[in-house]
Amino acid sequence: MDILLYMLYSGEIVGVRTHVLEVVGNLYSMGHSIIYVDGRRYSPIPVEELELDTRGYQQRSIWGQIKKCIATTPLRGEALVMWKFLKEIRLFFSALGTVLRHRPDVIYRRHTLFNSDYLIARLFNIPSVREVNGIGVDEIGITNQADNITLGVINWIERFTMPKADKVIVVTSRLKEVLQKEYKVPEDKIVVIPNGANIDLFRPMDTSQARKELDLNQDAYYICFVGSLTRWHGVEGMIRSLPLIVDLCPNTQLLLVGDGPMGLELMELAKRAGVSNNVVFIGMVPYHEVPLYINASDICVIPAFRNFRNERIGTSCLKLFEYMACGKAVIGSRLSGLEILRQQSAGILAEPKNTQELATAVMKLLENKELRMQMGNNGRRYVVEYHSWEKVAKRVADVCQSLVASRKDGNTR
Repeated sequence: MDILLYMLYSGEIVGVRTHVLEVVGNLYSMGHSIIYVDGRRYSPIPVEELELDTRGYQQRSIWGQIKKCIATTPLRGEALVMWKFLKEIRLFFSALGTVLRHRPDVIYRRHTLFNSDYLIARLFNIPSVREVNGIGVDEIGITNQADNITLGVINWIERFTMPKADKVIVVTSRLKEVLQKEYKVPEDKIVVIPNGANIDLFRPMDTSQARKELDLNQDAYYICFVGSLTRWHGVEGMIRSLPLIVDLCPNTQLLLVGDGPMGLELMELAKRAGVSNNVVFIGMVPYHEVPLYINASDICVIPAFRNFRNERIGTSCLKLFEYMACGKAVIGSRLSGLEILRQQSAGILAEPKNTQELATAVMKLLENKELRMQMGNNGRRYVVEYHSWEKVAKRVADVCQSLVASRKDGNTR
């Protein structure tokens, strides 16, 4: 199967989403041919060269720097829409030339505001698959990137473009419900395929060795959070609970692996809470180093708040499966998608805004190494069986191949 990956090749790979890269890499390993819209063929990328934007907020490409400048302008909402539109035009003309030279069997892209891939699909009678991890207008609204009028325009565009793909792959059942009810995407178009983890890269390691490689204190307790420092991830809840934890266990450290727009605010919060010395801001790190930080830690956390975005679409966060793949016990929020921690006995659910409850959950695991290990083993076993990227890619391939087969059947009638 020849797949057109509807994105431009990036020589630095910065800005490539983990989901796309892992799925595409496994599709390639299965024997499928992948081509970017600019005509470059996909080839495996050494893991040491990857630095993915799910680990942080910085974007070092030219487009990323332009976007960063746009975010500071008074008309940032209008500028953001125009930036996305100009980028889409660039994608369209690149794809047009590539499709004329190489007729792919299917188009695969990650959801964005505009969808010129629909035009390409209609012009050349190629089935299209769209991967949707969230609703753009929700994320733009939470981060205050646009005013209400611009948000209304963005919402209208998304409602128009969302149903256009032949198949829509979503990561949560709740997101499927939203697309059906609010975006009028037919149920038979939507397939739920949750996120996964690279179980070869994210695997259990010796904690002492991981700490030695990272030059961390062998005698401290470490709590790890991996991800961008954004409002909906709820890291402030973890910091607010830290004084209660430190009172009982003074040598506890919170590792924040990633960066983001709330970085400075969280530093100030830690200072006001009197735990500046207990919070370590690691910043953005290369993809292959993330498992080191997870394995160097005693427990990992997903302190996401119950905000509009999280409640609306649920969660299937990468960090959950990566923590579990490394064999670590996890403390997660009571959100749709994280209940598997309780179901698989792989962690504890707590309310991040309830600092006492969160601190109690942390202390329960820090004080019981046997329980941590048991939960970690349960999590690793579950991810290997159901949520490796290889298994995710096989399900994506099935969706694509069914579309290709049905399109060919239709053409022969």
